[in-house]
Amino acid sequence: MSPLQQTVEHILTPEILSCSPDLSVGEAATLMSGRGCGSIVVMDDTGLAIGIWTESDALDIDYRDPAIRQLPVSQLMSHPVVTLPAGTTLQEATARFREHTIRHALVTGPNGYQGMVSMTDIVLHQGTESFIGLRRVETVDAPPALMISGTAHLADAISWMRDTGRDAIVVTLDGPGYGIITQRDVLRLLTDGSPDECLAELCSRPLVSVDRRTSLLQARQLLIARKIRHLGVVNDDGVVERLLGFSEILRSIEQEFMLELQQVLSERDKALMETRQNLLLADKVFESTLDGIIITDGNGVIQSVNPAFCRITGYSAAEVLGKTPALLNSGKQAPEFYDYFWRCLKQEGFWQGEMINRRKNGLLYTEHLSVTAICEPDGLCQHYVAVFSDITQRKQAEERLHFLANHDALTGLPNRTLFMERLQSAVARSEEFGQRLALFFIDLDRFKLVNDTLGHQAGDELLVMVSDVLRKLAPLHSTVARLSGDEFILLAENVESVRQVAGVAQTLIEAMSAEKLVSGQNVFVSASVGISLYPDDGRGADILLANADAAMYRAKERGKNTFQFYTTDMNASALERLRLEYALHRALAQHEELEVWYQPKVSLDDGRIVGAEALVRWRHPEMGMIAPDRFIPIAEESSLIGALGEWVLATASRAMRDWRAAGLLDGRIAVNMSGRQLKLAGIVESVCRILDENGLPHEALELEVTESVAMEEGSGMIEVLHRLQAKGIYLSIDDFGTGYSSLAYLKRLPVKGIKIDRSFIMDLHCDSDDAAITSAIISISQSLGLDLVAEGVERAEQRDFLRARGCHVAQGYFFSRPVPQDEFHRMLLDQIDCDAVAPVLQ
Repeated sequence: MSPLQQTVEHILTPEILSCSPDLSVGEAATLMSGRGCGSIVVMDDTGLAIGIWTESDALDIDYRDPAIRQLPVSQLMSHPVVTLPAGTTLQEATARFREHTIRHALVTGPNGYQGMVSMTDIVLHQGTESFIGLRRVETVDAPPALMISGTAHLADAISWMRDTGRDAIVVTLDGPGYGIITQRDVLRLLTDGSPDECLAELCSRPLVSVDRRTSLLQARQLLIARKIRHLGVVNDDGVVERLLGFSEILRSIEQEFMLELQQVLSERDKALMETRQNLLLADKVFESTLDGIIITDGNGVIQSVNPAFCRITGYSAAEVLGKTPALLNSGKQAPEFYDYFWRCLKQEGFWQGEMINRRKNGLLYTEHLSVTAICEPDGLCQHYVAVFSDITQRKQAEERLHFLANHDALTGLPNRTLFMERLQSAVARSEEFGQRLALFFIDLDRFKLVNDTLGHQAGDELLVMVSDVLRKLAPLHSTVARLSGDEFILLAENVESVRQVAGVAQTLIEAMSAEKLVSGQNVFVSASVGISLYPDDGRGADILLANADAAMYRAKERGKNTFQFYTTDMNASALERLRLEYALHRALAQHEELEVWYQPKVSLDDGRIVGAEALVRWRHPEMGMIAPDRFIPIAEESSLIGALGEWVLATASRAMRDWRAAGLLDGRIAVNMSGRQLKLAGIVESVCRILDENGLPHEALELEVTESVAMEEGSGMIEVLHRLQAKGIYLSIDDFGTGYSSLAYLKRLPVKGIKIDRSFIMDLHCDSDDAAITSAIISISQSLGLDLVAEGVERAEQRDFLRARGCHVAQGYFFSRPVPQDEFHRMLLDQIDCDAVAPVLQ
């Protein structure tokens, strides 16, 4: 804070010397002299200041009249008393002192009078040391000193001081040096009576003096140190030229301050004029610019918009003031866009870019927008200024030019240039994420005949039809392009299998070979499709395209209207998978080729059959017995797994119902369920419905799920398992130990049993690692209270090892291979007859 901005409450003297109105002048003078005060406040009975008697007032007394000393002070006091609020600055207080020609003022506050402040207090607290340290005494504008002979009397000095308005007079002495008579001396002498001595006897001596080249700071420090109010200023000959007091120092400071203030005010006026001109110019720009301008407060509430804003958006100023720019939101920018937008404004104070907004009439427009935050020095944002231009037409023109440069004019499909860019990007993504992609090179058969016979217009019409068909049949996120003439190409990313690729190719061929109406004529065209795969047939875009082209020509050589993979082996494999898929469709529809076989689960304690696992088998009339590892993956990929699973569950449920009813088997029938099945909508309801329709109690069914499927997070798998368990269905983990094996996660699963994978059982009789792992799994199951089944038991040593370590149930070729339903039924009958399967154990 500037010293001049300091308030009087910080420098005041809290003790107020006061008296009653009827106190005599002599007594008042005695109080002031004794306290060293330059004034006394006269207060009435209520404590209200009604006047003030000061050292200056004492000059008005005729000391030669003894009766004067007995007069009440109320007759000689000055009134009213000047008061200053406690919050008055020193600068304001100095101005009041000069306005009223006073040296003292009362300071008031909320609770009345707080104290007194004098001109001396202000000089002592103005904090102008750096300024007065550079000024010399001789630069102070002070009048010449008044000189009076030491032989004169006090009345003469008082009269001269009163007439000239001086507060001190220099007394010349017969000897060396000078004396001084001040207002305070007059007050002191008044208390002693009316002395008749000459001034030489009454004055204060010697007069403390300084050289005229002394700094004002040194002079002020001397006044304070000697507790005096005046210094003599002597010339080089030692003659006193002037008297220097606090009032002269203050006046000098004020004069310098006024000069500086005038300069500051002049500079301010000049700056204000420039600012006014700049504001007028800015206002003119604001009103006339073609760019829209929005000014908001720190919370984003609109405070002002210009005419261009209204023209671009269709909103009037009255419609948007007090609202936020969100009323222009088109919904085309994601929330992440606005998160980044505000983050830039908060951290950097600026954002620039393109944005799509909505006009009042609902039409979208594209704008180039710059937003700047206007912040205080402390960083608090007060305003945001947004300037935008409508670039809708420019963007549309750019997009049209870009489209024409990268698309086929006839079909609107990407051309070779754009397609190669996308193919290169797709190859890079496939390499990064370890995925496969497929390229389908499609060439129309017999197109030249249509074009030559019906004309080029008909040919163009046919090409547009073909492009529409390709667009509809293309897999999600794929690219269809027209390379040239009747050559099209399809890019499919993240393909899962060759079978999937072959299926897409077959769909394309079937759609292309359909009859088409062109220029009023029914025409028949077909397509030859060449396929190349990444990374199998190449790792570069150009190589993949060339290989797909070569495969397409091979398809034409083989009779057209077909597809060919670039790799011969892939052709055979793809065709084989397609054949199996079609055959599986037929088998599921007829239910004549599919069978459910059963492998017994045997108690290691007594050798009895305590349960069974249901396994699907496919007996094809031409291909013979097809292994499950050949057709189960096809069922998974082709969405046939749901129907296949329901059929297996229904068949096994009926068989188990009959065995339970005949008293042949009291245990559970185990059915494998894949992850894809568990993700099917309504799977829990479907399982319960099949059990209920076939009369099998829920607790008689055991569903085996693989470890990796059961522990799959984020897919709702655990919820499905809990719902199945709540229906009374027994759940177990198949192939335990081959997946995640997270015990903490296993504890959360609603499973009651685990099955040791055959890979650990196979060599446990001769491999210490497998033996240790198997022992650990048995220990884990016992600790968690889970039932345990060992699969893949083929030797007596394996059976004995498991039984010795507490595993009580097993299955495997040692006991029985999977057998058809009739054979398993006979095994159950034999068990009833023999009450044990001792021969099997031997």
